[in-house]
Amino acid sequence: MAKRKTTRLTMDEARGRVAELRAQIRRHDDLYYSKASPEIEDSEYDRHVAELLQLEQLFPALLTGDSPTQSPGSDLGSGGFASLPHSLPMVSLSNSYDEAELAAFHARVGKLLDRDPGDFTVEPKVDGVAAALRYRDGKLELGLTRGDGLRGDVVTDNLRTLKDLPASLDLDASLAKGLPSRIEVRGEVYMDLPGFAQMNAAREADGLEPFANPRNATAGSLKTLDSSEVARRPLRFWAYQLAVPGPGWVKTHTAELDLLRGLGLPVFDFRTVSGLEAILEAVHELGEQRAGFDYLTDGAVIKVDDTSAWEELGSTAKSPRWALAWKFAAEQATTRLLSIQAQVGRTGVITPVANLEPVLLAGSTVSRATLHNQDEIDRKDIREGDQVRIEKGGDVIPKVVEVELTGRPKKSRPYRLPTACPSCSSDLYREEGQVALRCLNPDCPAQLRARLLHFAGREAMRLEGLGAKWVDLLLTEDHVRGIGDLYRLDPDALAGLPGWGEKSSASLLRFVQDSRERPLANQIFALGIRHVGISAAGSLARHFGDFKSIREASEELLGAVEDFGPITARSVHEELRRNAAFYDELFELGLLATVVERVEPTNIDDRFSGRTFVLTGTLTEMDRRAAKSAIQERGGKVTGSVSSKTDVVVVGESAGSKEKRARELGREIWDEEQFLSALDAQS
Repeated sequence: MAKRKTTRLTMDEARGRVAELRAQIRRHDDLYYSKASPEIEDSEYDRHVAELLQLEQLFPALLTGDSPTQSPGSDLGSGGFASLPHSLPMVSLSNSYDEAELAAFHARVGKLLDRDPGDFTVEPKVDGVAAALRYRDGKLELGLTRGDGLRGDVVTDNLRTLKDLPASLDLDASLAKGLPSRIEVRGEVYMDLPGFAQMNAAREADGLEPFANPRNATAGSLKTLDSSEVARRPLRFWAYQLAVPGPGWVKTHTAELDLLRGLGLPVFDFRTVSGLEAILEAVHELGEQRAGFDYLTDGAVIKVDDTSAWEELGSTAKSPRWALAWKFAAEQATTRLLSIQAQVGRTGVITPVANLEPVLLAGSTVSRATLHNQDEIDRKDIREGDQVRIEKGGDVIPKVVEVELTGRPKKSRPYRLPTACPSCSSDLYREEGQVALRCLNPDCPAQLRARLLHFAGREAMRLEGLGAKWVDLLLTEDHVRGIGDLYRLDPDALAGLPGWGEKSSASLLRFVQDSRERPLANQIFALGIRHVGISAAGSLARHFGDFKSIREASEELLGAVEDFGPITARSVHEELRRNAAFYDELFELGLLATVVERVEPTNIDDRFSGRTFVLTGTLTEMDRRAAKSAIQERGGKVTGSVSSKTDVVVVGESAGSKEKRARELGREIWDEEQFLSALDAQS
């Protein structure tokens, strides 16, 4: 990827690029944290973040407190779970991809400490889902996901099903003497490769869609509402930190890991080394060994061993300064590209997919790879019959890296995507400024199939049992012509379908019936509205409370939703009006009727009650989430954009266009001191 010359941008150009980068990063955060289905590798994501950070440094007026550079991504609220605050923030690690970056980290630690940092630990970086486990007198009392780093979803019952976790911690172990009655352990929930393969084989035998990869399966399993179902999933756990009572309890991370192991918790093998050369040797050795592990690891975690140095070094808004993740190069393999297939997505986007000679890569057999779009095919000159090198970084969809021209057939021809939809033969269109071709026929069979699969998905309506095999059968047998038909299925007709008996039929119909009670956010996400992922769906649900209010909202009101921009607001507004009959049908079937209970303000204050606030810039005394909560607790409302309906704009450091807009509209403006005084003045 060519590096952009950010220093040559004008303010207007920088503002546009910042908005573009933030939208891309938030979308990929949603894909990674909420759906566990990333589309790009960590290295490409980090390049986006690095470019955004550079622009915010060059143009300080563009920095806002809600920028992705100031807060970690989140899986919070993505499945109907209650959430609670973490005892300490759960921040993510900074990534490094080469020896120079690791050497810079080592030098930076020594400079900040103003002394030799001493030993470091090197541990495998397991590709799973972080969790915080609170114990009282050795018994698991509470389990939280990482969430947004400040709050996590409560998944205690699901964590209790993990066979790796002992029923009681061994508090009599010699290393555990003197521990307080309440402790907190942090670690990673994951699936090993044998368990993952066995589970997917069983799912396919039952006609269910297999999970894409172990991390996707782990994230979906941990956020499953039925803990008895979670118990059947091969989830594992390994511990890596005693967060409470904290680093002061032990002098080194080595001793901390030994203590966790002594308590009866699983801990992976690790190395304690000294000096940059020894660290590099350890991470390279781990990279050579990983092919023999029974779990996926995409890197190594390097930590300062002296825990007293952790407090000295502290953390940035996103990452601790005393730890670093070393990312292994993505695994590659060479195989033959047999054919290119144009695939139609649920929004009509045409995606070229490479059908490959099956090859083993990153722990699984790969037979397909994404080619993204025509521009990507042209840039790499990818043709049918080519010998290609494919890559799979972590749990990203495999992609073609390059063509090995020496193996190209003599009669090969450049590939062109079709001009007509491969499913319905409608003409394909390429929107201005877009790289994707799109089928605009709303009755396209391939789009209907993709919409049904999306609607039935785990983050959507969770219709367990309705995988691709059964969707195809329902469509072929003409039992379903639209989403609404899923709620009119006849049990006798279902039971008579090939391979589908009374038990399978009853199970699906039960899931269909129960789906009417799914949280509003999940039902909105299930609709597949363009630009609305699970996080955006949650923002809509929380902002309006019910779907009727969303339908009645103007484009301007939709634009005031947290993290919504004009493109998303317009997409929602146009979709709800264009397909009004479809949403009327869903209402009649009992869908979209759940509501989000609004939290009643606990400290009504005339300075806040009934007034609409906008936060802009960076507050020095509290983060944006705390400020928003403080306003809501006092009866106020917080929106994301300034309009004629805004009452007060709270301006922090490096405030940008929102402050200017507020002055143009004559809105009341508070600086941080005024805001804090108003909070403190409450009787």
